[in-house]
Amino acid sequence: MRRSALVSLFIICALLFSLGAVGLSTSGASAQADKAEQKAKKGKPRRTKDEKVSETLRGRGKAGAPSAADETVRIILQFNSEPGGRLKSLLKRNGVRVKDEFADFNSAVVELPASVVAELSEFDEVEFISLDREVRLLGHVEETTGAVDMRLQSGNSGIKGKDVNIAVLDSGIDKDHHQIGSRIEAQFDFTGEGRTDDPYGHGTHVASLAAGTDHVSHGAYTGVAPEAKVINLRVLNSQGVGSVSSVLKALNWILAPVDPSKPLGEKNYQKYKIRVVNMSLGSPAVDSYLDDPLCIAARRLVNAGIVVVAAAGNDGTDSTGRKVYGRIHAPGNDPSVITVGASNTFGTDSRADDGVTTYSSRGPTRSYRIVDGVKIYDHLIKPDLVAPGNKLIGAEAKANRLVSEYKQLEATPSSNANHKMMKMSGTSMATPLVSGTVSLLLQANPKLTPNMVKMILMYTAQQLAGANMLEQGAGELNIEGAVRLAKLVRTDLTNSTPLNAQLLTTTTPPNPFSTVEGYTFTWSQGILLNRGYATGTNLITKYQRIYDLGVVMGDGILFSDGVVMGDGILFSDGVVMGDGVVMGDQILTSTGVVMGDGVLFLPCFMLANGVVMGDGVVMGDGILFSDGVVMGDRVADGDAAIWALSVLTKGDDTAGMSAVQEDGSVP
Repeated sequence: MRRSALVSLFIICALLFSLGAVGLSTSGASAQADKAEQKAKKGKPRRTKDEKVSETLRGRGKAGAPSAADETVRIILQFNSEPGGRLKSLLKRNGVRVKDEFADFNSAVVELPASVVAELSEFDEVEFISLDREVRLLGHVEETTGAVDMRLQSGNSGIKGKDVNIAVLDSGIDKDHHQIGSRIEAQFDFTGEGRTDDPYGHGTHVASLAAGTDHVSHGAYTGVAPEAKVINLRVLNSQGVGSVSSVLKALNWILAPVDPSKPLGEKNYQKYKIRVVNMSLGSPAVDSYLDDPLCIAARRLVNAGIVVVAAAGNDGTDSTGRKVYGRIHAPGNDPSVITVGASNTFGTDSRADDGVTTYSSRGPTRSYRIVDGVKIYDHLIKPDLVAPGNKLIGAEAKANRLVSEYKQLEATPSSNANHKMMKMSGTSMATPLVSGTVSLLLQANPKLTPNMVKMILMYTAQQLAGANMLEQGAGELNIEGAVRLAKLVRTDLTNSTPLNAQLLTTTTPPNPFSTVEGYTFTWSQGILLNRGYATGTNLITKYQRIYDLGVVMGDGILFSDGVVMGDGILFSDGVVMGDGVVMGDQILTSTGVVMGDGVLFLPCFMLANGVVMGDGVVMGDGILFSDGVVMGDRVADGDAAIWALSVLTKGDDTAGMSAVQEDGSVP
């Protein structure tokens, strides 16, 4: 009966898609949602007062609301223009305090009575209002990622991340640890605690996976980019907890001028050679990436040429261990960010047995905005790729909280304090492997834009058997293939390079295979584009306009034959992708095939916010219907946390174990 019902749903979806293709309109809720979505896509539509306020904040301060009207709330206030006199007066009113301002993001942190939120939303200058939510941690590397095989190739021995530095936003770094301390270029605290060390223990581990040296255990735990420097931006406190505003402070610092009196002078990211930002942390993705302040800030960095890498989250299963879809965290729900899930190597260097961990968060993104009273879900395919994240050994910060409470995390208990290593799992651990890889790519070819980097990582990834694109994205990180392709890309490309210009320095494309630790696999040879994917050798042989700076990859795919695919962002010539690129209307569900394990993803992905997923799982207006159980939208309340995405290790896979609870405790 379930199979019959599923087949019926497939037929209905296909029929709806066909009707839509010939111009017939839907009715009722579907038509309303479609109309609202079209309105949402038109740049910056004029919003109602309610639509300017995040749903987790809306209603506070009103009569009868659970929170009292005089409750003080801390908000992120985003502007679309310079505040006028009336708004400035309100922000100076008694009881209203502007705690911080972020000029580069047109936003501010404000504490005020909950009753004032509705009044703020009436101002035309106000773009969006959301809570300053808490931020918390999310939680044999060289061999299995392909770094060793890459460095063995001619001319690659020196590709170790030199002069391509990584900003690590985390719980701090132990400067005395011999694995990572010598790689710290600069350090700043944004928590208010006035310290940059790592009493929690997460940030030191993360930083060492990206850029750890070979000074411990004869180089057994060397990071991916051991010659990259790290900039320690401490945004999580001694309990591993931070806030959206603390992360915004750090991101704003990256873009800010070194000398505030010279706003057009050298920026901090230029002074410290920051080309990559690592965020092994996240917040529940409630508001659409178009409104979420973390997403907007990340996009500003990407537009400046900085690659932003973020953890997907560890919400891949529910409390009973069943698969859950739609729980990608912010800012990983933003299309400009490289969002990383976790794969499991099962302790072997060979990639033949690799798979996606059960805990790694799956897409699509379920953040949304409300237009004309209708929820419009982002529904982006995430993560972008996966990397090893299970039971990884990295530097152990001195006397850190995690190891103090959980001795089993220690990997080298008899070592000196500045040589100790610990074992952790999570998308937090997978993320710095990708950040380190980005450092290698930019050393190999400094002219790559963030979108080119993202394309190269996806195009060369290895598709893992038994996992669909909502679990693994384009596939597993492949350093050997990524560096090989990056070295072939021309270094004279600019935003004015014409579409279909030659992308590589050679007319012969690279062999789309890699051999890592004796195992040979085929590259994915495709890239994810928000709600679909594209394949074809022209993705790497011909210049595509989506590789430009200032472009959200996948947000406006107009092919040269005049067919518009995507969100409708066009360019002056009306074309952003050239001939020879095939746009898929089905999402791959296993290694290299559309039909796998009896599961077909139909083009009804965007019809009435419904997704048919097969195997008894349907993504609808609730987060999912799994085996007949309605899970709901899982909208976090106002005190929801941003956390570091790590999990404690247990068995071969750490399913269902979250390293940090919402109160900051470790289960």
